[in-house]
Amino acid sequence: MTRQTASAYSWPAIITLMLAALSLNVAAAPCDPDESKWAPARYYPAGAVVHHDGEWYQSRELHQGLEPGITFDWKQLDSAPECSGEAAPPAPIDKSDVETGLTAQTGTVTGSPDSPASESSSDNELCEQPDQWLFSESYTVGSEASHGGKIWKAIRPTSGDMPGMNTPPHWQLVEDHCSLENQLP
Repeated sequence: MTRQTASAYSWPAIITLMLAALSLNVAAAPCDPDESKWAPARYYPAGAVVHHDGEWYQSRELHQGLEPGITFDWKQLDSAPECSGEAAPPAPIDKSDVETGLTAQTGTVTGSPDSPASESSSDNELCEQPDQWLFSESYTVGSEASHGGKIWKAIRPTSGDMPGMNTPPHWQLVEDHCSLENQLP
């Protein structure tokens, strides 16, 4: 019987451990409180994180101007979240980006409460009926949805607010939408 040293058995284990260590993702860095300060003028999509009054909060839905710690729209976190790597939360959206027509989470932003979107009825463009309104969907300013046989346009960010039902209103009826032209009265 030949005697083998302990080092002969450990090389495969060492190589296996090294390969496993190299394949692991680099640990994500915690969010910086100064870079993640809450700003009332920003839009925060679901999952966005902010640091406010010494605490970390995560947005439950798309909104703007709602102070963390006061409304249900924010969930208080136990510790600083990770802001890099695959686990990074969505970034907040500056109001100026919304007003210039960038898209946010779902729906296309085409205006703001201060400068409403132009009407969509034009002879030169293809007319499409907006998708059916869904309770679980988040809508941005200018997004359109069909509900109850009518077309509605979001006049502020909304999630779960039924068109025509809430106060303050989140939706505006679009009476002259091009998709309504061919409907029977």
